[in-house]
Amino acid sequence: MHRKWQFHHVSVIVKDMDKATEYFNKLGVGLFPPTIGPEGVPLIAQSLRGQNSNFAMDLRYAESGFGGLRFELVEPLEGESIYQEFLDEKGEGIHHVAFMVEDLDAETQQMAEQGFTVIQTGETTRGKFAYFDTDQIGGVVVELIQPASPTA
Repeated sequence: MHRKWQFHHVSVIVKDMDKATEYFNKLGVGLFPPTIGPEGVPLIAQSLRGQNSNFAMDLRYAESGFGGLRFELVEPLEGESIYQEFLDEKGEGIHHVAFMVEDLDAETQQMAEQGFTVIQTGETTRGKFAYFDTDQIGGVVVELIQPASPTA
């Protein structure tokens, strides 16, 4: 099945955003402006495994990552989330790959038909996102992002 997904970024879960951005800046990856969280846009409509959730995170991504690859850092701040679970179970590391989609609801339905379930969702003024349980082989979760419409 061909999917109309556009690659967006690779995400790494970190314990300390300040230390992580300093470290990756030394490698030539950056800048990491605030995207979602305390200094970025607020996160709304969060869910974790189908239940309302109130998780918070500091999320930043660099347009100029490794070889032009968009590179995202996420520090879980509070509440239950797949980011905190990952940090608790595995420590820091690559957590997910993200793709832009035109219709998140339709893609979610197609993923469900293939046996993948949504494990976390959220929304900002910039769009909405969903993570799927794709980490059984390879250990990497898939995130799909639908940007907000220009008129929204």
